[in-house]
Amino acid sequence: MAKEKFDVSFLRQSAKSAVGAPVHKVVSNTESSIRTFLKSVPAGSILVAEHTGVYGERLLKMCTDMNVKIAYVGGHVIHTYKAGPDRGKTDELDCSLLREFGERFTDRLRLATFPTEAIYELQQLSRQRTMLVEERKRVATADKAEECRPYRSETVRRSMRNLMDMLDEEIRDIEKAMLDIIGKDEGLSNSYDIITSVNGVGLVTAVELIVKTKNFTTIKTAKQYAAYAGTAPYEKSSGKMNRGAHISKWGNKRSKTLLYICAESARRYNKEIKLYYERRTIVDKKAHHYVLNAIANKLLKLVFTLIAKNEKYDPCYIQHDPRTFNKK
Repeated sequence: MAKEKFDVSFLRQSAKSAVGAPVHKVVSNTESSIRTFLKSVPAGSILVAEHTGVYGERLLKMCTDMNVKIAYVGGHVIHTYKAGPDRGKTDELDCSLLREFGERFTDRLRLATFPTEAIYELQQLSRQRTMLVEERKRVATADKAEECRPYRSETVRRSMRNLMDMLDEEIRDIEKAMLDIIGKDEGLSNSYDIITSVNGVGLVTAVELIVKTKNFTTIKTAKQYAAYAGTAPYEKSSGKMNRGAHISKWGNKRSKTLLYICAESARRYNKEIKLYYERRTIVDKKAHHYVLNAIANKLLKLVFTLIAKNEKYDPCYIQHDPRTFNKK
């Protein structure tokens, strides 16, 4: 997938070509060309495409509209599936490897669909807010650095302050637009109210969870989301060596960062989480980052459980001993 075109590799059986011979084709990444291409795709076929972000969204949208199955895989699949020291790197080779991967590992493909209009709008707003926040951090850092000068230009000082005020206003407008979209959709509004009822989880993380799970339809369990974000622990052992559980470096860094921010907030303002943090760090002598990761996973389990039960968080809830229930 590229901005202006995408390469296609497929097997075609005809009188002009050998049976099962691979064929390479280039399709313009425009609406008319994609529509013509999708009409030629045999019924029941699955397109296997490299995930390249925004460049593949038009294809995904049209596949969803025209009921054509498509699965996206990460770019690392191309480099690790059949990489060799003497292998070249071309678009034709890359798309042929994607075809081979799809043929051999059909069970590992996860079909993708274009999100709803509300979720797609939230996704764009979330990206825009992230960009504005990063830009404000850069301006604020530069403003602090300028304070070290023997004397400052008042014009530069005023310009930086005005720029930060403008960015603050833009961030507030983005957040207001997010709330407006959520308020107009009953399903999103219900999920948002449940997520934010948990102490420590706010607007930004709630939107991130809704967008990345497509309102909890594609990722349905806390374990799946923890694996996606990179907070799930994995065992590392071989023979007599056992290094215990470690978190993987693979994962969505933004989702992981937001979960850690929520965990840090929860350990300060959530009474139960605070007691848990103190017990694990003071009594069990666990490191801060280790316990913080455990708290992030606890929050995920709580959110996904509440979503499944369609209930808001109750800080006064007491879990009863299941042995005391009368069995009928």
